[in-house]
Amino acid sequence: MKKIQHFFAEMLNLKHFQLMKNLRLATLTLSALLLSAFTIFAQSPVLKAVITDDGAIMYQVSDNGLWAAGHNQNDLESTGASIWNLNTSERIHLTNVGENAAAYDVTDDGKTAVGSYNNEPAYWQNGVWVQLPMPIENGVGEVTSVTPNGTKMVGRVFDSSYTIAHACVWENGELVSVTLPSEDRFGDNAYFNEMVDISADGNTMLGCLNYTVLPNRTGFFIKDGNYVEFGTDQYEITPEGTYVYFFDVLSMSPNGKWITGDVMYIAEDWVNEYFCPFRYDVENDVTELFVDGEEVASFASDDNGNLFGVNPLNEADREALILKNGDWVSLDQELMMQYGISVMDETGYEKLGNLLSVSADGRTIVGVNGVETYNWVLQLDGDITGINDPAVEINAMKAVVKHDKLLISGKVAQFSVYNTLGNEVMNQLVTGVAIADVSHLTAGVYIVSMTDINNNTTSNKIWIGNR
Repeated sequence: MKKIQHFFAEMLNLKHFQLMKNLRLATLTLSALLLSAFTIFAQSPVLKAVITDDGAIMYQVSDNGLWAAGHNQNDLESTGASIWNLNTSERIHLTNVGENAAAYDVTDDGKTAVGSYNNEPAYWQNGVWVQLPMPIENGVGEVTSVTPNGTKMVGRVFDSSYTIAHACVWENGELVSVTLPSEDRFGDNAYFNEMVDISADGNTMLGCLNYTVLPNRTGFFIKDGNYVEFGTDQYEITPEGTYVYFFDVLSMSPNGKWITGDVMYIAEDWVNEYFCPFRYDVENDVTELFVDGEEVASFASDDNGNLFGVNPLNEADREALILKNGDWVSLDQELMMQYGISVMDETGYEKLGNLLSVSADGRTIVGVNGVETYNWVLQLDGDITGINDPAVEINAMKAVVKHDKLLISGKVAQFSVYNTLGNEVMNQLVTGVAIADVSHLTAGVYIVSMTDINNNTTSNKIWIGNR
């Protein structure tokens, strides 16, 4: 016992500077631990429900992921225009109750929202709606997208009878002249056009000619003043005039590098149609398909080209999906597997449902449960897809037959089709989308040999014709 007492006495008689040194070290260590714990907590993914009493939906998240814009849409009337602070879930109403206004997008500082006011294109700033000039008198329309700093906006304006639509661009509140072709890809009068999206730097704009005139719909982008129709090689009609193709549900990444949506092809009388999600690389003019067993609607892309979508395509009760190494996987399941987050526990919803918009870094996602139409917000601490560079993403080339069309996933550059005798029956360079008509081939087994843009090769069997 004396030895123990002596030990503690010696410990208490340590020199003052040694004690202070140890205390400082202990304090610094504790502070570091607390800071580390706080950092881990602060960076943990957050999933929360945002329920509105008027049915307003968050349609778009700001590029930096801090804000969202939305409203309640009822036929041609929009009410409840609002922006939300996604960190606090605070909702800022942009109108009085019952006023006709819509909010489609919001700037990074949350100070400017764009949409419509009394059915005219307008933006909200400093508590006031400002209506924008239109290319025609007595027009109606809306602003659909705005740059993060609020200087440039795009949208559309209709005549009063909704029979003509003008694609519009505004800069610093003034209407900017945009030169578009007078005809769509089939040579018909392009009279129903729109601008869909604009990049963060304002240099790339996504639009569509005759966007409600099917199958004439013609996707385009304007980059640095140059008009480009992407994937136009895919737009064709067979000699019998029975098959046509077009892009649907177009959207663009905030940096303007990626365009996504679905390629749809239809047969005569709208039978045997099929939607296939795609990603188009604006800088390199490369389109790749993501062929799945079921139809998927690709709704959004982040700046890294990660895609976000839903399934099934034409029903309200949907499942939120993300693209991971060429496969569409459930976002609900990924949250549980990666983070142990249960959608039911965090939101009260059975599933997330519709996924509508993502931030530039892909770490803030907004959507709406398809059944209850309640909003949700997901704030991540990293890239949930695990893919930071689509150049190295695994989207293997694979040939499949849908009805009598051959679709090839991946960045395919050329393919050949061989019969079981080894004879080549088709050979095609891919300059647009890798879809080809195989209705002329006899029913049976074939081998498809494929080469991608990096000269990698692979092959697989396909069956053509009804089994």
